[in-house]
Amino acid sequence: MRYFSILLLLFLSSCIQMVGDPEPVNYYLIEGLPKGTEIYSDKELTIDIQLINFPTYLDRPQIITQKDNTVKFSEHDRWAEPLQGNLEQVLRENLRILLLGAKVTISPWEDSGTKSIHAKIMVNKFSGKLSDHTDVDIRWTIKMDTGEIHQGHFIDRQPVGEKYRNLVGGLNRSINNFSLILAKNLSSE
Repeated sequence: MRYFSILLLLFLSSCIQMVGDPEPVNYYLIEGLPKGTEIYSDKELTIDIQLINFPTYLDRPQIITQKDNTVKFSEHDRWAEPLQGNLEQVLRENLRILLLGAKVTISPWEDSGTKSIHAKIMVNKFSGKLSDHTDVDIRWTIKMDTGEIHQGHFIDRQPVGEKYRNLVGGLNRSINNFSLILAKNLSSE
């Protein structure tokens, strides 16, 4: 029995050595516009942004790619924080950079006051295909404090390399491009 136990231990240790080191997990964040970005307006505005639609399949740490009707969850590439919260914060910071005099709140968590511009954002797609392109689809509605309403539909495809960091970089460029369009419409009041 003792001899068998020693052989079993030797066999198991050789199996462990054959497997090798596990592949490391990479963590990513969407980042905002650089600080030197051109300002669209320095008017004092109060803007309330609300993400009213966010696909539930994106509400997970794994980065998602899509091909045809198939969704793939990455084993080793993940979001460093919940993607929805990361997008809200990036949009807020981008609007603060582009609209220098703006107070930007995120609804429903913060109170923007009664006289504010309300921007409702509906994320329909926020993924892509490796070695192909990103697939970002966002609809938005802006209700000005004057009662005027603006609506838009943002679709963006950025080229993507074969690695997840390329996909995240493309998604980052897309959300920054969306921020530029949103800021132009918000500053037109």
